[in-house]
Amino acid sequence: MIKISNKPQSITYKNHQIQIKRRKSGITEVTAKDKNSSAFAQALCHCEDRFMQLFLLRIIGRGRICELLKDDDESLKIDIFMRQMNFYGATHEDMNQLPKEVLDYFQAYADGVNYHLEKRGKSWEFKFLNVHLDPWSIQDSLMVIKIMSFIGLAQTQGDAEKFIIQSLREGVEIEKFKSLFTPHLDGLTEDIVKDLKKLKYFEGLIPDEIKFNQFLPKMMASNNWIVAPSKSETGSVIACNDPHLEVNRLPAIWYEQVVHIGERNIQGVSMPGLPGIIMGRSDKVSFGFTYGFMDMVDYFIEEITGERCLRDGEYCEQSIREEVILRKKSSDFKFKIYENDCGILESNPFSEELEDGYYLTRAWSAHHLGAKGSAIALYEMIECDDVYTMKEALSKISISCNWLLGDSLGNIAYQQSGMAPKRNSSGLYPLRASDPLNHWQDLLETQDLLSVINPEKGFLATANNDLCDFANESSPLTINLPMGPYRVDRINHLLSEKEKFSLEALKNMQSDLYSIQGHYFMEELRALLSSDKVSKELDQWDLCYDRNSRGATLFEDFYFNLLEEVFTKDFYPTDAWKFIANRSSILVDFYHFFDQIIITENPLWFKERSKMDCFRNALAKTQKKYSRKDIPSWGELRRVKMNNILFDGKLPSILGFDYGPISIEGSRATIVQGALYESHGRVSTFCPSMRFVTDLSTRESHTVLAGGVSDRRFSKLYTSEVEDWLNFRYKVESLERE
Repeated sequence: MIKISNKPQSITYKNHQIQIKRRKSGITEVTAKDKNSSAFAQALCHCEDRFMQLFLLRIIGRGRICELLKDDDESLKIDIFMRQMNFYGATHEDMNQLPKEVLDYFQAYADGVNYHLEKRGKSWEFKFLNVHLDPWSIQDSLMVIKIMSFIGLAQTQGDAEKFIIQSLREGVEIEKFKSLFTPHLDGLTEDIVKDLKKLKYFEGLIPDEIKFNQFLPKMMASNNWIVAPSKSETGSVIACNDPHLEVNRLPAIWYEQVVHIGERNIQGVSMPGLPGIIMGRSDKVSFGFTYGFMDMVDYFIEEITGERCLRDGEYCEQSIREEVILRKKSSDFKFKIYENDCGILESNPFSEELEDGYYLTRAWSAHHLGAKGSAIALYEMIECDDVYTMKEALSKISISCNWLLGDSLGNIAYQQSGMAPKRNSSGLYPLRASDPLNHWQDLLETQDLLSVINPEKGFLATANNDLCDFANESSPLTINLPMGPYRVDRINHLLSEKEKFSLEALKNMQSDLYSIQGHYFMEELRALLSSDKVSKELDQWDLCYDRNSRGATLFEDFYFNLLEEVFTKDFYPTDAWKFIANRSSILVDFYHFFDQIIITENPLWFKERSKMDCFRNALAKTQKKYSRKDIPSWGELRRVKMNNILFDGKLPSILGFDYGPISIEGSRATIVQGALYESHGRVSTFCPSMRFVTDLSTRESHTVLAGGVSDRRFSKLYTSEVEDWLNFRYKVESLERE
């Protein structure tokens, strides 16, 4: 069994020789003759450097925490949720429809994992915890795809819809609520609200322990932009990607590699558990994505009698799946999961009987065959040599993404991916499942997804925005809750300012901390500033969220005071609002909808007080708060540790499993997005997790990772890139063999 080092190591897979080595930067380099042997080699690299990450994800995804790791109430809830989602079990369907060559590719990856498991055994963490590890399978990799598609992505949409349902159940003023998400709640009726109030069981927002469990990769936002040769100083395409994920964790989510397959060369990041490079560049094509915010989750209102669901005047049988969760310390937990033609019924897993009445069904478009398209794309991407073939491959991906592509011929392109339902409503509020006309009418074909090639302006950019610029009047509605436009507006503004860009200029954009959101609000706030220290600091603020800024600290305090002023009076109780603001991702993701109510001074919300009255009150609270104490810098307020994903900060700092604390720069609305919030007693973040810039006229990429190559605490590669990442320094990786 090889041990990866700076000297090339050789191994044979099915009569094909493979070479693996570690570059000077620490990342691994694979040389193989075909796709399957490259997948085998990638698996060996993942096991060498990310064994713990790989198998922890599988334990969680299969719903086996109580059996193998930690048996308590929190773990039981996670296991129940994972079994309900059926991330692993449903992959049987994908397996049955995948082409043989794709199955062989994924089997080669599984063979690599199992070769390592047989020859090297378990990592010390699993030995210490006495965890038995079964061999890796194709289904395990397909499960990773489904988890990537849901956790932190489709789940975010589900959270928002649960927020809407919960708000309606608690009696918020409907017309105000409609204005908040206009026009997507226009079809909401009083009858629907009455049905929601009669639900026999309601889970509220997706349980915190699911959303913020430290083991799971959460992919919530990102930026990407690309310039055509007409905007490039080198006369070639330059691409920039910086996916925004949780960064207060070790190891980093991504695993960076260079892979040589025959005459083809690919460099970028992979995901432990999967073969292939999912973001990066090849000899001729660059490819990177942001989360697309496609609405892939809906809820339906079910009327249940005798475990049957009402359909068009008749009660129909549901399928019932019985699950058993094995537990280390307690009796095994048995429960039932009900599924019908709309989705999974949300029922109380702790109740032995399903009581007659109203329930919700959760529909997720990737529940069935949600890994198939992505698996095929991972296989096909390797041979794509231009944006046209790459667009076709990426359109099959089940995960909601906004892909930006460039090629050596000078083409740039945008491609949407995801499993978009065909529906007769906005999808943002539940409809009665009893009426078949309310059901999804299949999924959009890949050719109906949004796509752009070679725009006249010479550049493309996305930042989880609404994509209006890429759509036309006949384009189907796939996004109803995008993030705010501030980041993409800033990117577009900077790209429009100059005729030509160098690679260094575009790298500098990835460190931009200027807030357009701050600009909009400060324009009106400045009229209220006086001579006190808070006012002086705000007046001098440069609208940037750098670690030394005190203006950013004061503006954020004012901003949240303002939201509380507007949205708690006659709408949300103060305590409930503080939970939404500080302990959920609702404001982190969907703040722009709240901003628009304020910026436009929507009359439904300002009947008794003017917008400027609310500004005055919010400012007064900030002035009072800091009248007798020092104003901390933004960096002092935003300090967080990068915790080992298994031990999650529970070990003494002296042991070195955690790093920091580090200061999180940026905000929700800056190119350097810096979101930091608490949920279920745990701090979560999403920030640029990796920065990647490449000029296709060269064979090089400039990259840096929020972490290091290895998940081995005592490896020098455990946190090898953290300081460079914090200070916007890049390493240079070449497609050539090192």
